[in-house]
Amino acid sequence: MRELMEAGKVTPVIDRRYTLSEVPQAMRYMEEGHARGKVVITV
Repeated sequence: MRELMEAGKVTPVIDRRYTLSEVPQAMRYMEEGHARGKVVITV
């Protein structure tokens, strides 16, 4: 996987970013099935 990412053949898709205090909203978003990529929590 590492080699594919370094070669640019695989790239992660970030759907949304949430702060640590917004974790409950992020969980609801994922549970409702809206996420089409990664949901990131920033600390």
